[in-house]
Amino acid sequence: MKSELATIADTPLDSKNPSETAPARPRRGKRRSAQGTSSTGTVRFFLSKSENNGVPVLDREFANESEAIIESLKTGKSYFVISEWKGLADLSKKIPLIRKEVITSKKHNLE
Repeated sequence: MKSELATIADTPLDSKNPSETAPARPRRGKRRSAQGTSSTGTVRFFLSKSENNGVPVLDREFANESEAIIESLKTGKSYFVISEWKGLADLSKKIPLIRKEVITSKKHNLE
């Protein structure tokens, strides 16, 4: 009985060679940057008010996401990342195409 257990314990669980394993699948999609949007769009960061009752209510605005994260950590409140977009219709072809365009407005005053 002991010799049978010793034999079982000595055998490897996975008998495949590392070269026989399935090749890794390529990653799909792309990783988002920490700042949020592309196309030089304006991204704004706000701390939420605590008494929001499920409705997003913006409180203080921050210059960048790292400041918003730190304040969120200190206060225990969540923060919002807001970007502004506009819907556009392209009627130049037979089938209308609806697309979005980022708004690159003037720098907003931070309070």
